[in-house]
Amino acid sequence: MIEIPSNFIVSAELENVVLSFLSEWQSANKVIRVKTSGSTGAPKEIVLSKNGVIASAQNTIQVFNLSTDTRALLCLPLTTIGGKMMLVRALQCSMQLHIQYPSSNPLKSFNFPIDFIAVTPMQLKVMLDESELELKKIATILVGGAPISAELETQLQEKRITVYHSYGMTETASHVALRRIGFESEDFYKALPGIHFSVDEIQALAISFSALKSELIQTTDQVELLSETTFRWLGRTDFVINSGGVKIHPEEIERLLAPQIPHSFFISSIPDPTLGERVVLFIEVEENRSLDFDIDFPRYGQPKEVICLPEFSYTPSGKIDRRLTRKCYLELKK
Repeated sequence: MIEIPSNFIVSAELENVVLSFLSEWQSANKVIRVKTSGSTGAPKEIVLSKNGVIASAQNTIQVFNLSTDTRALLCLPLTTIGGKMMLVRALQCSMQLHIQYPSSNPLKSFNFPIDFIAVTPMQLKVMLDESELELKKIATILVGGAPISAELETQLQEKRITVYHSYGMTETASHVALRRIGFESEDFYKALPGIHFSVDEIQALAISFSALKSELIQTTDQVELLSETTFRWLGRTDFVINSGGVKIHPEEIERLLAPQIPHSFFISSIPDPTLGERVVLFIEVEENRSLDFDIDFPRYGQPKEVICLPEFSYTPSGKIDRRLTRKCYLELKK
């Protein structure tokens, strides 16, 4: 009979979900199945070896010195690789793991001291706004699942809080690299133990993690490779806009715009008879509005149009679904 370990403190509503994972983890099967977030396409099922997942967990345990003395909070969906990896880390190092239902502010109703927490950028933003004092008491804050806005980085720096921004995906069993941001900041990601990087002819990152997979894991992220263990992230190759023959990275423009737009937004393109693709700014607001920005945009990177939509499409994990939002808009314009 499967039982919840004594170092797991589980809210009643999640007991069955935790037991379901433990049943899969303790089975004779040598792999586990995890669904991707769907941020770059339809969610798909990924098969990961349990040995590779353990290697990933051990990397995090080593880097952050997690142990039986560590008190951690799991506030991510248990259906995601981020949530599952918190469970595996706790199984591997026997840290005390409080497991609660995900919310925008995990600290709002949590009164126990915490040493380690993994959150999304949205959760981090809300905790920073609503529970700053409690957040500052946490020794290690790991944030991942989406890019960090320039505005949030500035807030962390002003409030003298350092967090670790992770780089990884479902295919790599959580993060393979970390970047410190906030009070003690870095502009590059550094590999975890046993992981190495390379790039192809278009500078798309490839990951070597032999403990997880024998072959290279090819990504659609364009990077500046500084060494085989460090890189600067530039943007996604599959989001690159080709406007009049000029390649534009939406994420680069979004980082510039973030401090000046208090709404959800993203940079994309719409068809243009002359340029092929015209750079546009999508903003999630009820009413149309024109905006002026005090920004030195990269050459040809200034949005030619502001498109206001009352509601974006989102993936099951809560990320903006750029492709679907753009597709729905274009279909309405036909």
